[in-house]
Amino acid sequence: MKKVFVTRKILSEGLDLLAQNGFEVEVTTKDEPLTPAELMEKSKSVDALICTMADSINKDFLEKNTHLKIITNYAVGVNNIDLEAAKKFGIAIGNTPDVLTEATAEIAFGLMICAARNFRSAIRNAEEGKWKHFEPQGHLGHALKGKILGIVGYGRIGKRLGEMAHGAFGMDVRGYKRGEDLIAFLKDVDVLSLHIPLTPESRHIIGKKEMAALKKTAIVINTARGDVIDQDALYEALKRNEIFAAGLDVTTPEPLVPTHPLYSLPNVMILPHIGSATYEARRAMSIMCAENIMKAFS
Repeated sequence: MKKVFVTRKILSEGLDLLAQNGFEVEVTTKDEPLTPAELMEKSKSVDALICTMADSINKDFLEKNTHLKIITNYAVGVNNIDLEAAKKFGIAIGNTPDVLTEATAEIAFGLMICAARNFRSAIRNAEEGKWKHFEPQGHLGHALKGKILGIVGYGRIGKRLGEMAHGAFGMDVRGYKRGEDLIAFLKDVDVLSLHIPLTPESRHIIGKKEMAALKKTAIVINTARGDVIDQDALYEALKRNEIFAAGLDVTTPEPLVPTHPLYSLPNVMILPHIGSATYEARRAMSIMCAENIMKAFS
C-alpha cells in the first residue's frame, strides 16, 4: 500500500478519494507548518507528499528524499519547490491550477472595492468610537464605474477579474502584454491588479519607478505573490499619498509581522493570504491533489 503524508489539515474530500483507491493517508496533527526537520523525518517513510507554500521543498530536501514518487502542492504556485532539482531526481510535481480562479478573482474584486471606498479607515473610525455624526467630507473614495482596470498577468485569474469588473462597473479592462512598455501602460490605469507568478523576472516588477508612473488616485491590488511588488516602495508611495490606496492578499514575508509599518497606514487593506479560501475552491484543491497522486502511480 502506497503511503501519502499531508503536511497540513486540509478538507477531506481528496483524502477520502485516496483512501478509497488503496492509499494509506497520514495527516499532520499540528495546526501550524512543520519545521524542516519534522518534514524531513515524516517524508522518509512515505511515497508521496501533499504540501503547502509554507513547506520549503529545496534541493537538499529533494536529494534526501529521492524515493518520493510525487510531491503535489496544495496551491497553484510552486515557487516553494526547486523544480530543477525535482526533475533531476525524477520526482513528479503537482499543483492545483484552475480550481481557485473564481475564489482568487473574488478576493481581488473585493479588495478593489475596499480600497476604492476606504473601508480600512472607515472600519477603524467605527471601531475606535470616532463615528459621532455624518461627515460630509469623511472617508471619501473613488467610484469604479467606467474606470480603467490594468491587469498585469492576464491569465485565468486576471481575465476572470476583468469579466467581473466590466460586468459590475463597466470598467475598461486592459491586460498588459509581455514586451509592452510597462511605464506607459501604468500611466493610464485607475486600478492596477497583479496576477503574475513569481519568477526572477517578475520579482519587484512594480517598484519605485513604476509607482511613480501611476496616477495619484490609483489603487494597487496584489493577489499574486508578495515579491512581485517592492513592498518598501509601496509603503512610501502610500505614506506620501503618491497613490490612493492598496489591497493586498499577499505580502513579504508571510505572515507579515503585526509591527510592520504597512499596518499603520489607513489606506491599505491587508488580508492573510485567503485568495483560495472558499469551501468550493479548497474542496476542489484537495481532490486535485489526490488526482495528481493517483495519476503518478497509475
